[in-house]
Amino acid sequence: MGEAAPPTPPVGPTSYPSPQQISSHITLQAPLSRRGKGPGLILVLDHYALLEASEKHLDPPPLQKWAEEGFAVVQLLVPGKTEDGGELPLDKALETLKGCDACIFGKGVGVVSYISRIPFYVEEGVIQHPEILAVVSYGGRQLSTLHEADTALPPQLVHVAGPKVARRESLPLTPDPEPSSSSPTSTRPAGLVKTFRYEDATRDSNWVLPADPNYSKRNAGIAHTRSVAFLKPFLDGPYFDLEAVWDEHCLYEFGERAVEKTMATMVAQPYVNHIPTMTGGIGKDRLTAFYTHHFIFSNPDDTALSLVSRTVGTDRVIDEFVFSLTHDKEVPWLLPGIPPTGKQLEIPFTSIVAMRGDRLCHEHISWDQATALKQLDLLPEYVPFRYPIDGKEAAEGKRFEIKLPVAGKETAAKLVDEGSGESNALMGKTWREVDDV
Repeated sequence: MGEAAPPTPPVGPTSYPSPQQISSHITLQAPLSRRGKGPGLILVLDHYALLEASEKHLDPPPLQKWAEEGFAVVQLLVPGKTEDGGELPLDKALETLKGCDACIFGKGVGVVSYISRIPFYVEEGVIQHPEILAVVSYGGRQLSTLHEADTALPPQLVHVAGPKVARRESLPLTPDPEPSSSSPTSTRPAGLVKTFRYEDATRDSNWVLPADPNYSKRNAGIAHTRSVAFLKPFLDGPYFDLEAVWDEHCLYEFGERAVEKTMATMVAQPYVNHIPTMTGGIGKDRLTAFYTHHFIFSNPDDTALSLVSRTVGTDRVIDEFVFSLTHDKEVPWLLPGIPPTGKQLEIPFTSIVAMRGDRLCHEHISWDQATALKQLDLLPEYVPFRYPIDGKEAAEGKRFEIKLPVAGKETAAKLVDEGSGESNALMGKTWREVDDV
């Protein structure tokens, strides 16, 4: 499928069409990317899994999340109904994808199983079907078959929850797989198997479903990115020009200063977190309000971003840049509560911008707030130190002070050119003993 051309300009806040209910246990969701077409993907879940949107977490349920990634998605709840084709109505799911105009079927589709204890009928049905090109499993072990076949098993990515069990302890009937290993059997040659372990995720639970009590946000996010990266080469995409998407977002945010266009480059429920000041917004409504009242129109006219480096991953863009501005107005997201000083600032920044498909889903923005405050002349050079030094308290009527290890604009200069200043200049003895007045 190749790289996408830059996306067409957005026209309004993101909203999605409803999924199509094929039967009580089969649901189709067309791709929710702006491209609107993509490879096919089948999700397999227990019929009792908690699939509603979470009230506590912003992460969407799997059907929406994978559609936002740009896939045409069929969700199967198992055991299936007789009228759909039995316990695992895989053929019905494949027929549904083949009949979906938004699905680029190609030679087949991928499967993601969210079942923590994989039934034999799911294992056999998925692993044997010639149109299943790759499998991701949250069941803690690789799928296998006892039936004779000439072709190799489809490539598999296995996510394992919980710490590794020592072999001297009692073991489950399905022991933990060894990382990135697969052994051929007498019945079918082995295929690629990759395994990742999440030690603090709850074993035998739905730890990747946002509405589940055992949901582990950090682990679920890492596992999802690994799953996206694993599936795309086998399904020929979907691939998007993530740099173009991010540059488009920045154009509307800093260039055109258009809130509606900025929000339209994002998924339906995005979030932004400026980590040092804990400013931003979670969800469409609060983020729209934040952009409108505290960000887009609050940046000084000479605000500029000077890119230093960029790393493009499977689903995110990581930038190092220098953020410069004249502090001639209050900038509530960067310097909340501080009136304008007229000072010129040059601050090293790092942004980690995650995407689903061709839309942003979240931004984590970081900088050193100390250098910003130093450039505003709002930090003292020395501050009291109320602890012993070398095991000794300050003398009677005295106190210790330390020189704050903070640099100013030179931090930005050294990010751009490592030779612009000496390294380690802040190291060494920086404390003193003074009168305690």
